[in-house]
Amino acid sequence: MAKPKIFQFKSRGIKKVKLEQRLKDFIEAPAEPPMGLIHGQEPDSQEEWRVALALNRLGLNYYYQFSVGGGRFTKGGQVVDFWVMTVPLPTPLFVQGEYWHSGTKAAETKLKLAQIQRIFNGQCNTPVEIWDYEIPTVDAAYQVVKARLA
Repeated sequence: MAKPKIFQFKSRGIKKVKLEQRLKDFIEAPAEPPMGLIHGQEPDSQEEWRVALALNRLGLNYYYQFSVGGGRFTKGGQVVDFWVMTVPLPTPLFVQGEYWHSGTKAAETKLKLAQIQRIFNGQCNTPVEIWDYEIPTVDAAYQVVKARLA
């Protein structure tokens, strides 16, 4: 009776994985919390979620998706991502994605920021923009929000 052949992988050329290093990398990498709701609403982006976590960590009160001039449903209306209750005046905070708010859309974005200032006529701070590439992590979002709203 013939012995069955057992397939064996070649051992030459295979690199050994250093398990300790991979475990160390896994343990040291800070886990980003999964996206949840912001004031009962689904966030529009991961970046908005990170900014909300930063605002919460800083202990700042805010309104999420604050409608101005009728919001999305009225011509000329718009939605402010975060209306942050800073002292002495509130600060409109926009989380801008490079894809949607640069290039040909940049002029429209600037017009909307100017419109906010015109509508509130000194009753709010200058609108703050935070770009998606500035906040790749929750910690980066915390640092940027803290610096811009200080």
